[in-house]
Amino acid sequence: MSNANQPSLTQPDAGQHGGFARLMLDQWPYVLLFVAVVAGVAFTDMRLEFALLYWQILIPVFGLVALAIGWKGAGEDSRARTAFAVKTILHWGALFALVWILYLPQLEDVLTAETTGLQIIFLLGLTAFLSGIHGNPRMSVIGVFLIVSGIVVAFIDDAALMMSVLAVAVLVGLILWQKFAGGKSSV
Repeated sequence: MSNANQPSLTQPDAGQHGGFARLMLDQWPYVLLFVAVVAGVAFTDMRLEFALLYWQILIPVFGLVALAIGWKGAGEDSRARTAFAVKTILHWGALFALVWILYLPQLEDVLTAETTGLQIIFLLGLTAFLSGIHGNPRMSVIGVFLIVSGIVVAFIDDAALMMSVLAVAVLVGLILWQKFAGGKSSV
């Protein structure tokens, strides 16, 4: 399979040179995921009773975004695309099943809601990181952000504000990297 269609971190599409608004439009899946992660960290940190529902909604969203952004790089062959789709669905489906297991009533005596929320953040981070390794590398950045956010939530009581600041810093860093590294000519 050729990597010619694989999205690049350093070479933007021709339409990305139209300013900040165009860049944000091109990067909307990642912006959406970062915003959703910050909200999920806040839910996990402040409203544990809503965390399961939120993560059960967010995991399929992550899977769909991973499927959409990796589709181009899967090749033109229908077998390759089918294999990519099946692997992606199994990858994110396994996480969905594991999160469901973590919230089984039989585990309530063993796992606290806070511990379970942190486990979900770490598992989602690992799943996104691995998705990035096997697909679009920018998913790995989201995975690392999730893992770091889990560590911050574990050690800082009011982590939602700090995670918002960290998310904005990561987004600005990604945008600047895309804009300046992408503008240089490379072979």
